[in-house]
Amino acid sequence: MTVLATLLTITACDVGREGPDVTKQRLGGPGDLLVGAVLNFDGGEIDGRKFESPPPTEETTYLRNWVEFHRDGTVAGTYGCTPFRMTANVRATELTLEEDTPTAAVEGCPQSLTSFERQLKEIFTGHLAISEQKAQEEGQNGTIDLKNDRGDHITLSVTRPARGFFGTRWKFWYVQLDDGGQGSDPDDKTVSWIFHENGTMTGKLVCDDFTARAHFTGDVVTISSMRLTHRKCAPGQAEHDERWLETPPPYTYGVFDAGTRLTVRPHTTDSHGIVETLFKRDGSR
Repeated sequence: MTVLATLLTITACDVGREGPDVTKQRLGGPGDLLVGAVLNFDGGEIDGRKFESPPPTEETTYLRNWVEFHRDGTVAGTYGCTPFRMTANVRATELTLEEDTPTAAVEGCPQSLTSFERQLKEIFTGHLAISEQKAQEEGQNGTIDLKNDRGDHITLSVTRPARGFFGTRWKFWYVQLDDGGQGSDPDDKTVSWIFHENGTMTGKLVCDDFTARAHFTGDVVTISSMRLTHRKCAPGQAEHDERWLETPPPYTYGVFDAGTRLTVRPHTTDSHGIVETLFKRDGSR
């Protein structure tokens, strides 16, 4: 399925600019949580009837719904099966969405997703009020609510926050295994990743440094072209770095726990039985 290129026109209250980058607009308030963020549609309510994103099945596991608001004036998104393109006027506590081009029909979409998409489309258009819902429990993320003039609303969870993801050193924490256990090699505790907005990735393995390319599509990141930049491994240590340099599959990723934790989940369980890998923000406990 081809994801359509999309456009977003961002209009904001003039609350000052930072440095020479005139594309960065500080909106203040909840609206500032949208510009630069990747979010997922969790569900909502229409005419008092609640609906939720259907649980993944083998058929729908990698049909992701997401919306991404870029600082440079673009937006990309998909309801699950159907990609969309809109223009948007984003302000601190409200936004107005207008369809740029008619949404193309997608054949073969599972019925559960078709129903969810129909309900999202009914709300995710026109004038919407923005509000932030703080996390109720430690370790959870807050959500963003968008409400239309009739009182219907949808809830979105933050996959990647508007700020603080790129340029941050994410230090390896542990891996979750398919047998329910957790594991990590003591030497792996030195591993760290840094994602950059220009699509590059740098970091440190057990004893070597590396560079790579990181391509983001919603809540999926594909890492490629990994190569060592400084070979410092002793003969007995090289196997650790070679394992980390194995060609990775696409990962579903997400930031949680007030932006201090990063999870990456391979689309296929690898030979080591790893279901997901967790990282801590450098400096967090």
